Amino acid sequence: MAIGEILLGSFLASLFEVLFDKLASLHLGSSQQEGISIALLKEWKGMLESINAMLADAEDKQLEGNRLVKFWLDDVGDLAYDMEDLLDEFAIKTAQVKMEVESSTSKGQMKWKFSCFGRNKSSRWNPNPSSLMSKTSVQEINGRLEAIINRKARLGLGENVANRSNYINKRDPTSSLPEPRFVGREREEMEILELLIREVKNYDATLSIVPIVGMGGVGKTALAQQLYNNAKVNSYFEKRAWVCVSDVFDVFDITKTILRSITGLSSEGDLNELQVKLKDSLSGKKFLVVLDDIWNEKYEKWTALLKPFEVGAKGSKIIITTRNLNVASITRASPYPLRELSCDNCVSLLAFHALGVTNFESHPAFKIIGKKIAEKCKGLPLAAKMLGGVLRTKSNPNEWEDTLNNKIWDLPTTEHDEVLPVLKLSYVHLPSYLKRCFAYCAVFPKDYEIERDELVLLWIAEGL
Repeated sequence: MAIGEILLGSFLASLFEVLFDKLASLHLGSSQQEGISIALLKEWKGMLESINAMLADAEDKQLEGNRLVKFWLDDVGDLAYDMEDLLDEFAIKTAQVKMEVESSTSKGQMKWKFSCFGRNKSSRWNPNPSSLMSKTSVQEINGRLEAIINRKARLGLGENVANRSNYINKRDPTSSLPEPRFVGREREEMEILELLIREVKNYDATLSIVPIVGMGGVGKTALAQQLYNNAKVNSYFEKRAWVCVSDVFDVFDITKTILRSITGLSSEGDLNELQVKLKDSLSGKKFLVVLDDIWNEKYEKWTALLKPFEVGAKGSKIIITTRNLNVASITRASPYPLRELSCDNCVSLLAFHALGVTNFESHPAFKIIGKKIAEKCKGLPLAAKMLGGVLRTKSNPNEWEDTLNNKIWDLPTTEHDEVLPVLKLSYVHLPSYLKRCFAYCAVFPKDYEIERDELVLLWIAEGL
């Protein structure tokens, strides 16, 4: 199931909140201008409320694989966007007419301006060539609203507003900084630390590579961050650099980032110039470079990246984190497999992010339910962290029960992608106005460095 389908129902709920606000705004403005049909706005609001009451149940049924409900949600989404456009047009033209009327000094001109709002006893709306909204558009919206309401009855959708209200409570690019709570990896940390700083006799290679391999969300990056900031590592290596690579293995960008970390300066030039500068900066020095989230399986790109690193002092290391064993095999290094955390460690991590404690002993009301939720994390620390964030604002054990029993846990997932339901839970707990802003970020590719001010301007342009 695509992520867009998974988020559709809760996204529509946030869009409906926007429509309600626009209808309320128009209702308030229109009540002061004789001739605008308040009855029409009230009727639309009533229909939308009826549809909105079914969205939570529709989303649950969609998660169970009901394709007819999925099609219904698609049509609801199309209608909501078209209705929003129509209401925006209405609001703009209303404002334009109001400004023209206010600037008019002639009572006759004023009467003429309002002629476009004329009431017709035979209908709710009496458009003429200069009316705010065409009769055809209004009738089309009415017809689609009625059709959608009729279909929801055939689909057996029920009102589920109470459950959805549980999902609108507020709650508050990878870096090299360590996690505030790091548990259950003491053995792994010591073993990899030994690989990093030990001196191997009769070992001629200047550079060695340590691949950390494991499924998404298992904590590869967190472990690498812990090692990167280890005091022994800091004293052992003269130079350090951290790069989040992700699925776009751009040798130029990676080289530029490493050079900036090593020298503290931004450098310009082509790839050759950057690599020469990096080679000069690393020559004779013992360094550590972390390449986080590697997907590249092309040998030629890997060898092109490594060219400047052969001049470092003996004992220099590169750590890579990856989900893909084929990536590790390119390096000819023995992969270090990272397994899931124990349930007890997941409980500890969940308690820390949810309650700020290391266990549930001081919160007995959450102890049993907390352990059950931690079991849902399947040993993935990212899942425990995300769920802890979701539960951080939940002071009622019943709210924790709602999270445990949510049907999102039954979502079909691809192999090694167990963290997706947790991310979905985090999304549905956002307030409606943030869901739309968050969903908009899907236009950017994975690990794209989003400029804050640019994103805000894009949100404004979209009317968010």
